[in-house]
Amino acid sequence: MAEHASRRFTSLALVSFSIGLTGLLVSALRMPIEWSAAFFVLALATLVAENAAVALPRGVTTSLSFSLSIAANVLLGPTAAGLVALCSGVSLDDLRSRVPLLVLLFNIGQVLIAHVTAGWLYLALGGRTLVSVGAASAPLTYVDLPQLILPLSLLAISAFSINALLVTIGFAVKYGVTAGEVWRQHLSWVFPIQMSLSVVGVFIAQVMSIELAGFVLFVFPLLVSRQVYQHYIRLKQGYLDTVRSLVGALEAKDVYTRGHSERVAEYSAAIAASMGLAQEAIERIRLAAQLHDLGKVGLSDSVLCKAGRLTSDEYTEVRHHPEIGAEIVERVPALSDLAPIVRHHHERYDGTGYVDGLRGDDIPLESRVLAVADSFDAMTSSRAYRPAMSAAAAMEEVLACQGSQFDPDIVGHLRQAIEADLEAASDED
Repeated sequence: MAEHASRRFTSLALVSFSIGLTGLLVSALRMPIEWSAAFFVLALATLVAENAAVALPRGVTTSLSFSLSIAANVLLGPTAAGLVALCSGVSLDDLRSRVPLLVLLFNIGQVLIAHVTAGWLYLALGGRTLVSVGAASAPLTYVDLPQLILPLSLLAISAFSINALLVTIGFAVKYGVTAGEVWRQHLSWVFPIQMSLSVVGVFIAQVMSIELAGFVLFVFPLLVSRQVYQHYIRLKQGYLDTVRSLVGALEAKDVYTRGHSERVAEYSAAIAASMGLAQEAIERIRLAAQLHDLGKVGLSDSVLCKAGRLTSDEYTEVRHHPEIGAEIVERVPALSDLAPIVRHHHERYDGTGYVDGLRGDDIPLESRVLAVADSFDAMTSSRAYRPAMSAAAAMEEVLACQGSQFDPDIVGHLRQAIEADLEAASDED
């Protein structure tokens, strides 16, 4: 499987690079570049920006070069923008880290495709360059704005969208992840920032068309933007580290729940995705699922690790874990909004659950999702007192409890989310 994925990525990288390079050459024939001082300033600034890129998870990096490529497109046209974007395809850090050649070729190809294509789309929709070959510069005026708002907007959106699409395909082929996962982890939060940077890019082009030295005015704002990027990454990483530490504390106590929280998180996210919830909502549900059993750290080891069935008193003790977990989560500022989800994940749809006996839609939607995912994983996992059930048998049990223990709509989405597993189990039978 890994060898097959490697061959597919090799083909993708070579195709991406070939298309990108061909597009740049065709663009150069149709609109030759003027080797002006403005071009070299933007190219040099892109090299600097790329070598000060911010690291994201899974080896991805992001930089402020997007705004500079947008500036090149508006100021000098798609050929210049392609060459400026080319400067962002490879950095010194890539070379020091010995990034594989195929990855470099893919990166170069996808930025060329994105910015050259977006540049020609911008011109086709009525946009214009502020500096023409052999002609004086022509900065934007208020008269231009009404007719250029749409082309400028689509320039930014198409450059980002093509880039995002190609990155998603690349990740899916190389790492076997889903498009939704790539978007959620790497692209969804970047989109509004890149759109803001595209506005900066237009201003850079406008100022440089009036006075080249005016580019210096944007150095400080771009540095501040980089700091914002880094601050966001540090906060997010600290947020995730907090989650992992809290879950790790529980799993260190109870070997039988090891991996349970992560599996419940995956089931919960799959259900939420099937329901069509926004990425932000899916992420909240995923994090809440990772923390849902955190309150069990407050249980005695004799109860938590007991091999047999619990007594009535022991079960009463266990029933307090959602309340304890919610109190712990509430004390962490970055996680406090997840506390109600954790508190109510053992409520039942008919109102006979705990901690507060909520019924139906009074139970938070996220908690209703967790309840289904939690029970399904518990049934399909081995315990000291019983073997694991098959996915099909567990699904039948969940279906039998819809309307009483579980929200029927969410049960339906669980079935959709694990349909492939159920079909595989049916084939084995």
